[in-house]
Amino acid sequence: MKRWHKVLAAAIALVAINASTQIVVRANLAAGLYPPQAAIDIPITTTLYLSLGMVPCLLLLAALSATALRPAIVVPALIALYAMAVYFAVGGLYYWTDISHYSIAATYGFLVVVLVGFAWHDVRVLRPRMAAEAPLTPLRPPAAPLRQRAWYLVGGVLFLYALPYLHNLGCMELPFGTGFDLALVYLGVPALLVAIFGGRWIGARIALVSARAGALLVGAALFLWIVVLGQAYVVLANALMDAQRPVLYQGVIVDKLKIGFRGSDHILRVQLAAATRDVISLEVDEYDYARLKVGDRVTRPMVLGALQIPYIAHCR
Repeated sequence: MKRWHKVLAAAIALVAINASTQIVVRANLAAGLYPPQAAIDIPITTTLYLSLGMVPCLLLLAALSATALRPAIVVPALIALYAMAVYFAVGGLYYWTDISHYSIAATYGFLVVVLVGFAWHDVRVLRPRMAAEAPLTPLRPPAAPLRQRAWYLVGGVLFLYALPYLHNLGCMELPFGTGFDLALVYLGVPALLVAIFGGRWIGARIALVSARAGALLVGAALFLWIVVLGQAYVVLANALMDAQRPVLYQGVIVDKLKIGFRGSDHILRVQLAAATRDVISLEVDEYDYARLKVGDRVTRPMVLGALQIPYIAHCR
């Protein structure tokens, strides 16, 4: 795959995403699927700005593996770039997974396929170069194969770590954010340490790639696993520690959204009456979603947790 082939595929994907977003959103508004006051320029403009931000990322992905840089420099850069590109593609795919927006989701799915093709080509290009740079004789004898029970233990620990996230999906709601930024603030340093030492330990025992490449790949996976799923621990700590205080938020509905699989999640965008004029997202049931209109005033009781994070507890 030549570099201009990659650039062309990425350009087609981004143009298709923006074109389908504009066409489908405007068509749905004309068909009466949205409230008359719906601010359709928000998703259209946001998609455009995010796409422009992805342009340098995709250009680097198209050209980086073919440069003369050492694999030790190229591989970490590719991991970071792929993480951003995959987050954009999968996030858009998840956001538009709705019966009225399937054509938009399909364009994000096309971008996912493009990224898979990029990754497959990069692996084929970089693997011989990494093998050529590997020392002919190891500096120390290879470690003994890890026992099967130890692999089960590692997998079990990672699975148990993910369980609070599954609990919080249905029980805890953060109207001011998704929690990923909170997890990065509170868990970024320990996640980085686990990624470095855990990646080196596991990577040295993977025979498919070199120890250095295995450490980079496993370390990146561990870091994402800890941070993405670690938001549940931040939310639980905020809710379980002392100094819980009930608060009342009042505001005006500025937009209504249906997201999730087949529009199963009903979201109200509310601009608070406070001096900061923050806009929060509130998840409501189908009845309240149909009853409330853009411009209506809503009041929602919440709890201000120990970490000063407001939340709504659905399981209490």
